[in-house]
Amino acid sequence: MFVKTACNSTTYPDKCYKSLSSYSSTIKSDPIKLCTTALKLNVNSAKEAASVISKLLKKSQKSAAGRKNKMLPEKLILRDCLEEMRDTIVELKQAITEMKTLRDGDSVPEHMTNVRTWVSAALTDEGTCTDGFEEIKVNKETKKKVTKVVEELATTTSNTLALITNLSY
Repeated sequence: MFVKTACNSTTYPDKCYKSLSSYSSTIKSDPIKLCTTALKLNVNSAKEAASVISKLLKKSQKSAAGRKNKMLPEKLILRDCLEEMRDTIVELKQAITEMKTLRDGDSVPEHMTNVRTWVSAALTDEGTCTDGFEEIKVNKETKKKVTKVVEELATTTSNTLALITNLSY
């Protein structure tokens, strides 16, 4: 019930509950465990997005290899996007590290501000990744795959941010 109620405060409550409900017995009614679990799942989603983009980049590099010294815009966009995903992973891990300090009880508001900042930065990076595909014409299938995986990640990150913002400790 705690997870369901907490997820109702997010932008995508069904997705939130679906991803966190199997952890209910571990989370119990602990808002810090809830947010830490959401962050860990978020890191996994970011790693999955990075993996998809990395595979697409390798594929793009192979198709560009036949063209002497020519950098395809798609390759550059994918490289930038992969870098954004790597930044997202680092930022979410930083947020997890900050969450661990909440148990100590000191400077709780400052730590929560830091957690929100890291997760907000991750959400910004995710948006920056897909922005590149709007500006330059790229393979439709590549754009579709990247957009799908990054939008999926962004919904998870948005939910995580909402849970953290609504955290009452």
